[in-house]
Amino acid sequence: MRVTSRAAAWPTRARWAARCVGLGLTTALAVTLGAGSASAQPGPPSDSGEQPVEVAGNPTFATLPTTIPPFDCDRIVKVDPVTEGTFGEDDEITIQNIDTDNTFDFVISDDFNAAGVIVKGGPNANLYDYRPTGIQADEDLHAPLNTSTQMDPDDFYGLSHIDFCLVEDGSNT
Repeated sequence: MRVTSRAAAWPTRARWAARCVGLGLTTALAVTLGAGSASAQPGPPSDSGEQPVEVAGNPTFATLPTTIPPFDCDRIVKVDPVTEGTFGEDDEITIQNIDTDNTFDFVISDDFNAAGVIVKGGPNANLYDYRPTGIQADEDLHAPLNTSTQMDPDDFYGLSHIDFCLVEDGSNT
C-alpha cells in the first residue's frame, strides 16, 4: 500500500493550479486578439450608399493592404488641411459642407471620376471604394468612429486629410 504525504501532494496541486491559470490567461489573450478585428468601426455609409472600410494607420493609395485590390489612378489629389474649396491641378475637386460632426461632401468636375477616397482621421482612415465606374459626387463622407469619447460614442474622428484617386471618365469601365 502506497501512502502519500500531504507535502508530496502539494506540488501536484500547484502544478494543476498553474496549468489552470495558464489556460485562463491563454483564453483571455485569444479572446482579446480575436476581438481586435471586430472593433473596426468605420461608421455608416455615405449618401450614395458606399460603405467605408476602415484601414489601419495612415494609408495612401500606394500603401493600401494587399487585401484591397490596387487602384489604378490617373491622378491623385491630396487635400491637407481639410477645408472647403476647390483642389487639384485644374480645380477639379470641390469640398463643401464640412459639418460640425466631421462629415463632408465632394463634387468632381472636368472629365474625372473618383475611383476611391481615403478619409484620414484619428489613428486610422476610411476607404470609400467607388470602383469599377467611379463617382462624380457624394455626401456625408467621414473618418472612422471615435468610440472612445465620453460625450458621444457615435462621433467621427476629426478630418486630418483626404486623398482622392481620380480616373478619367470612361477609362475605368
